[in-house]
Amino acid sequence: MKSISEALSVTDKKNTLLKSNSDCWDSDLIVLDHITVVVPLKLLLVCNHIASRVDGDEFSIVTDIKSKTLDTIVLSDEYYIPKQSVTAGSIDYLPDEYHHPVVIHRHPDGFDNFSTTDHRYINQNFELSLLYTHQDEFVNGLYNLKIEDAIIQIPVTVMVEDGLAEIDITNIERLNYFDELISRREEIKTIKNEIPNDLIDPEQVMHEMLELNQRVDMMESYFI
Repeated sequence: MKSISEALSVTDKKNTLLKSNSDCWDSDLIVLDHITVVVPLKLLLVCNHIASRVDGDEFSIVTDIKSKTLDTIVLSDEYYIPKQSVTAGSIDYLPDEYHHPVVIHRHPDGFDNFSTTDHRYINQNFELSLLYTHQDEFVNGLYNLKIEDAIIQIPVTVMVEDGLAEIDITNIERLNYFDELISRREEIKTIKNEIPNDLIDPEQVMHEMLELNQRVDMMESYFI
């Protein structure tokens, strides 16, 4: 039987060997455990508006894929509302003509998972299926990756794109408010020391000092 020190020595040698050969095991393949779906804000607003008009009933809209990479799907902001008969717990699609690859359907608040019926009659018939609730917005999703006669369902992460990140604010110079308050307080102290006493309005100076001290104290408590 090997001693503990001998066993550790063997383990260390194995780890060293695996580490030195790690490059040999690199396949340069990307492992996908989810797909990011970028949803235009317009579609979220459409869902919110429909939800406000159908009370607690479910509903469904369909849309197109604007662009797609290996791990990201960007949706179009155009949509279509299929003919459908709905209740608080079901959607029955009526005869209609549309060929959109993406479906978004609503669940009651708190029901954040696809039902068996969803998987059987909705999800597998679209390339991408998103689940929406009025309370929490986009709560779930599945992307169907087709391989021959089968599909592999990959979970998705939804990001709502409002376009506000594209606003250029380079013309706005941002100063450190905390440092500015400290600087102003010291500046007032300096001015007070330099002005003859007979020209100082003590009440006005004390009022401004008190106000600045309160602001600085507030900022200090915020950053601590």
